[in-house]
Formats: sequence, C-alpha cells, structure tokens
Amino acid sequence: MTAIAHTSYGALRGDASGDIRVFRGVPYAAPPTGERRWRPPQPVASWAGVLDALTFGDIAPQDISAERLAKRGMTMSEDCLTLNIWTPGVDDNRRPVLVFLHGGGQTQGHGSAALLDGSRLARRGDIVVVTLNFRLGALGTLYAPDRHGAGSTNLTLRDQRRALRWIREEIGAFGGDPAAITVAGQSSGAIAISALLAGGCDLFDRAILQSGGLERVRSTAAAAAVADMFFATGPVARADVVGVDEILAAQRAIEPGFVPPQGPFHPCIDADVIEEHPLVVARRRHMPAIPVLAGTTCDEWRVFDATLDEDDFTQRYVRERARMLAGDGRDADAVVATYRAAHGTLRGAASAMVTDYHFTAPTEQFVRAHAERGNPVFRYELQWPSPRPGLGACHDICLPLVFGNLPAAPALAGDDEAAYRMSATIAELWLEFVRGRDPWERYHGRGGPTMLLGSETKVVLGHREEQLAIWEGRYPAYG
Repeated sequence: MTAIAHTSYGALRGDASGDIRVFRGVPYAAPPTGERRWRPPQPVASWAGVLDALTFGDIAPQDISAERLAKRGMTMSEDCLTLNIWTPGVDDNRRPVLVFLHGGGQTQGHGSAALLDGSRLARRGDIVVVTLNFRLGALGTLYAPDRHGAGSTNLTLRDQRRALRWIREEIGAFGGDPAAITVAGQSSGAIAISALLAGGCDLFDRAILQSGGLERVRSTAAAAAVADMFFATGPVARADVVGVDEILAAQRAIEPGFVPPQGPFHPCIDADVIEEHPLVVARRRHMPAIPVLAGTTCDEWRVFDATLDEDDFTQRYVRERARMLAGDGRDADAVVATYRAAHGTLRGAASAMVTDYHFTAPTEQFVRAHAERGNPVFRYELQWPSPRPGLGACHDICLPLVFGNLPAAPALAGDDEAAYRMSATIAELWLEFVRGRDPWERYHGRGGPTMLLGSETKVVLGHREEQLAIWEGRYPAYG
C-alpha cells in the first residue's frame, strides 16, 4: 500500500504498508554536484506527476567499504540531500515534529540508520519524525573561501538550514505542525544545533542536544590549517574537479587528534554562518529564545578508551592527559586526584576527564548561560549502562533508548525488559518536551536540577559540581 502527500514541489508516493506512513529519500535541495559541489544548497526543482519516495536516498560520501554498503543495501554519492519522514497520518492533524540530526564526527553517518528509524517514536507519541542526510567531511566543512568563493564554508550547516526551511514550509502536507518543530541531534548533530543557535537560526521552536562535544567548533585559523593539509595531499589541489575517492583519501591523511579531541571536519567560525563560537555567543549575547533540553551520558569516552589496554593507563599517561586537557596553568596532579577519588581507577579517571572536558562541561556551560537569560532549560545525565563490560553509559547509548530501536543494537543498551522500561521512560520525557511541555523541573543555572536517567530516575541538585568546576574557563581560544 502507498500514501500520497502533496507538497508545493509536487506529489510524493510513500510507503503505507504499516500503521505509520513513511516517505524515504525526499529531496530537500538540488543535488550538490558538478558546479554546485562547493556551493550553498539550492532549492529542489519541482516535478510533474508523482515522485516515488519508497526507498532511502544515497548516503553522503564517507569512509565505508563497498562490501558494507552492499550488505546494508545502501548506495553513496554526492547527490545526498534527502530526508525521511515517518508520520501516523497524511492528514490535517498538525502533529508536533521531531527533526533528528545524526552524529558521526561530521565524517560518518546517515539518516537511514536502523537506530534512527522513526516508526516507534512516531507511533508512541503521535508525532512526525524526520531524519536527513547532509554533506560530510571535507565536502561539508572545508574552509577554503579563497579557492571556492563566498558561501562555500560550513556547507553542512547550510544543508541543515535548507532542510529545516523545507520542513517548516512543507511538513503540513505530512500531518505535521510547522509551528511546533523540535530539532534534536546527537554528538556532532548536537554540535551543529549549538552552531545553528549561535548563528541565530529561527527555523525550529525547540532543541534537544544529546552528547554534544560543544567545544569542538573550530577557530578560523584551525580550519584554515586543516584546509592546507587537505590540499597538500596533491591529487586534491584542484578539489573542484577530482573525484570523491580522492577527496576521501585526502581526509584520511589528516590526523584527527585524540586528547583533547580535535575533529578536523567540524563547523568553523567563518564570519558568515558562525561569527563567534557557540560558547561565547551563549555567554555574551542572546540566541533564539527557545526551550532547550540537553545533556550527556556519564561515561561518554569509555567506548573510545576501550581500544587501550589496562597497562596503558599509567600514572604518567593519565597525568599527561590531565595536563593536555586542563592546560599548563592547572595542577594536573590535583585534577587526577579529584577524578581518581570519584572513579577509583586510573582508567576510570582518564576516561571521565575527557567525558567532562569534551562533553559534560561545555554542554553545562552552554545551557547555563541560556537558562540565566530566562529561557526554559532541562538538563539531564544518562546513567544507563551498556551490557558490554567496562563501557558504562557510553557514547551513542542514548540512540536506541530514545528511538526505542533496542533490537538494532542489543549490545549497546541491552534488549531485555529492564532496557525497554528505561527506553519507555526516556522516550516519554523527550515526547513531553516535543509536545511543548516541561518534562521535569527547569534548570535555572549553577547548582540547578539535573534529571538522572538510569536504574533510578530522579532529579538532583548541584550534580557533580566539583568536577565540572575544573573546566570553567578552559576554552580560552573562544573568549
């Protein structure tokens, strides 16, 4: 069975084989190919007749083998600016809308991932769920305005803005309310939302930031240095004409950094889309005055440290990690002592330091400033542990829990009765926020309430203030 939706660009045929109508691979912009490779996204052309929206669109170019692509039934190309819509009905019911920006370090990921299937969430909440693809890596973030001209920077963010504009204008055709759009993002998706807010984007009405390393937005100088390394690889000296394989090879040649986490292909301060770092904007001037729900997991970095052996976590190694994170002006031994007292082992202390520096502290500083300007803020920490030994509540664990797609990654968050109860609790809280309600007590600033989501769900005051205080003012490059 199929369903027909009528947009201002033309009619779309979606999948109505179940109780949720699904429209896959819907184009929200013209293909960014050929002369449009380094240009802002352009409006999609209208079409005659009915366009099939039954299969997912191509994913953005990224490092994934042809074998894995084939196994997952996916194709990859620069023609990737599409979105996917799950809706309980193609009608006039005006349901709240949740738009989700995937993570992946701005070099990986796609909106058609099984973890992001919107069926369960749309059904549970009677909402419309949207995921999307956008340009990644160098094709989305390369800072080379001297080569590619004005409007060529932060193309990932420009793609996301274009998609949000399309959703604002067209979602009514899919049973959604264009005046009740929540944008959510995880990891680099949350970083993108912070950048969109800092840039004054007014194309959504609420925002959810999950596990965002908000310190990762790059300075102009850092972005220019990455571009220099990119062009120094030789084959991409003329990046307007080389193929995608050469561009991906040039990306692989750039060292991503480890501690502190660097991220060479994240958004940058380009004086166009982003004039100042989001952490600076949050402190110094108003962003769109919208409600924000934001938080992290309590063990974000453990999954990245899992590749290291226990013997790697010597006193010297952990002290050096503390020095790199805290800076030369801080007592690295005192930082290690604080974290070891809280986490027991050197491995636990080392991982927790990066979790706080990269994820928890900048998220807390961002939302604290937003709350102190009088905006509704809801802060959380996810403590539900992975069944895999040693990972705890690690990065990405929020995805199956929020979307309810536990069978897609049973080793990540579990697939038993307790995991489903945790998923139901989190999903209902997120849905309350999407519906425009307060899911728990508002966070008003330092020492305010934080919702802890784990074996026990409760709101606490002043959660982990001693550890988070270590990172106050630790982002000097941004003001």
